[in-house]
Amino acid sequence: MVTDLFNTLEQKLELVLSKVNTLQEANAALQRTLGEKEQALKEAEATLARVSQEREAVRERIDKILNRLKIIDTGESA
Repeated sequence: MVTDLFNTLEQKLELVLSKVNTLQEANAALQRTLGEKEQALKEAEATLARVSQEREAVRERIDKILNRLKIIDTGESA
């Protein structure tokens, strides 16, 4: 009787420990995935910032060119 209780308790304890181990492994995998995703996000944000700066530089150059064309057009019209 007592031996059966100990066996049952031991089996349940093994089951719990097994589940804890499985959850720890899953947690570690999720942590690795999270780290990878955070790194990818940082890289994407850096790329976005660079593209935005390039776009702004292009916009400024286009504005300068348009202003020069306006000056030329205004000079010819006058």
